[in-house]
Amino acid sequence: MHIKMGDFMSCIKWLLLKLYKIRFSISRKVIIKTIKVMEGGEIYSTTLRYLYSKYHGIEIGLYSYGGCFNINNIPRGTVIGRYCSFARDVFIFNADHPKSFVTTHPFIYNVNLNVVKEEPIKRTQLSIGHDVWIGQNVIITSKVNSIGTGAIIGAGSVVTHNVPPYAIVAGVPAKVISYRFEKNVIENLLNSNWWENDVSYIRENKESLKNVCTFLGD
Repeated sequence: MHIKMGDFMSCIKWLLLKLYKIRFSISRKVIIKTIKVMEGGEIYSTTLRYLYSKYHGIEIGLYSYGGCFNINNIPRGTVIGRYCSFARDVFIFNADHPKSFVTTHPFIYNVNLNVVKEEPIKRTQLSIGHDVWIGQNVIITSKVNSIGTGAIIGAGSVVTHNVPPYAIVAGVPAKVISYRFEKNVIENLLNSNWWENDVSYIRENKESLKNVCTFLGD
């Protein structure tokens, strides 16, 4: 009896999904690497996105890549849009040590350390738009809950406030140094929702996507 290659790959993928339930970091790393090979890398993999959503509480839009897949640096509850570019070392924090408590030690607020049963601190959830570029060693603090579509965050920045769409921010703390386009262009780009298309759209429109005026028909 001959087994079709597609059926065989589906069986392998099913097995990997079952094995990922086992909380063993080395085996999970092997599973992730295997899935990347099977599905053409993290940019394209829908299976990786399923695993990160189900087991780590991280939502990653299609075609986003890089440090957004680092579960040690990206906290549960983070939502990342499509076509985002992350440097490998991007750090997102969703809470601070409590300043008003007698101690700032995590024993007093981290339920995983088996001292307290409920977390007395508030955790934020960061929403990152589409087509966001975040540079190397960027730190995003717990005060931030929104980074707009099209934003660029310069390498080494410490982001302490929400970032508007298509803003370019940099520094410590990060500040808006400019915008990628004029206000009316930004509005038109946001209304275009081009990121909802798949990669075939990019291939077909790669020339117009290089020029914002051509793309918007100006």
